[in-house]
Formats: sequence, C-alpha cells, structure tokens
Amino acid sequence: MGFSIESIIAIPCCLTILAQTTGMALPLAHDAKRAANVNAYTSMIENRSDYTYQYETIMRESYEVPYVYTCPQKIVESLSLGRDIISMIKNYRDHNSGSDA
Repeated sequence: MGFSIESIIAIPCCLTILAQTTGMALPLAHDAKRAANVNAYTSMIENRSDYTYQYETIMRESYEVPYVYTCPQKIVESLSLGRDIISMIKNYRDHNSGSDA
C-alpha cells in the first residue's frame, strides 16, 4: 500500500497542528483558571465607599487586576435627578414664555 501525495503532506501538517495546540493548552488553561479566580473574587467585593465610580488595582496571588467599583443605585438616582432638573427648567421656561404674551 502506497501513500499518496496528499497523505504525505496532510499527516505531518496534522501532527504539527496537534503538537502546537498541545503546547498552547497548558498556558491557556492556566489563564482561564486565573480569570475564573479573579471573577469569583471580584464578585464578592462590595462597594463600601460612597463613590459612584472608583478605580482600584487589586492584588490577587502574583498578579494585579484593574477593578472599577460602581454603585448602580447612585447612577440611577443621578440620572433621575438630571431628568427632573431638565423637566423643571422646561416647565419654568414654558410657563414664563406663556405669561409674557
């Protein structure tokens, strides 16, 4: 049984791809585990300060992770306050422009 030209080319290519992906699997698995560890840790952190946003760098094991503390309730309240102020200004302006005529 003889090998065809396609099999002579395809078999080494497949083995090379297998060797490359096997060599990359361990670092990718390590990075995935680190990301899961960080995500689990940051989900437990609460915003204990009075900031709407706060940027911090968290040290976890041997690496640093940038993290942004947020307070969604304060953001919603700020947006509502902004809408209320704009509505008041529009009502005041419409009321004053109607009385001048």
